[in-house]
Amino acid sequence: MTMYGFEIIQELASVLSGDEIIVSSNGNISRQVYHFLPKPQIYLRGSMGLPVPVGLGMAMARPGKQILTLVGDGNLLMGLGSLTTTSFIRPSNLKILILDNNAYATTGSQMTSSGILEYPSLLDGFGIPNIVPILQDDPIELIKEKLQLWIDASELCVLPALVDSNPPTLTNIPWHPEQITEFQKNISS
Repeated sequence: MTMYGFEIIQELASVLSGDEIIVSSNGNISRQVYHFLPKPQIYLRGSMGLPVPVGLGMAMARPGKQILTLVGDGNLLMGLGSLTTTSFIRPSNLKILILDNNAYATTGSQMTSSGILEYPSLLDGFGIPNIVPILQDDPIELIKEKLQLWIDASELCVLPALVDSNPPTLTNIPWHPEQITEFQKNISS
């Protein structure tokens, strides 16, 4: 069975309480979050490498809220150093989901270098608690179980998910950046 990132996002919808704040990578991940999860959320646009730092900032600003950051492998690789700061600060309300399709899917599916990563070793090296990665052939029940463990973690936690690189064609988020900023101000207060 091939698992796509949008299917992980759809499964995520089934374990959300509705009180979480979701920060999503620019590109396909933000479009998928917009189409498949409750609105509004924090949709990053044109901000390669910044989902983890933005999620960290939100977790620090809103310690009483669960902050779920959905990041693609290309975005993570661009901002890999942010994991050092995240591990140092260790906000217990921050959870990071890595949707790794080994491609820059939004710009033409150019291959990333994530195929050489062993996420448990990488994250252990940063001292970041993590869950065994979701694999493309994991049954739905196991995927839901891993998502629930991730959400329920009482500390900073990362869940890598290895997914296929063919995302569905989805329309862009119809809001202008200024409108998204207004939504973010409302979410942040």
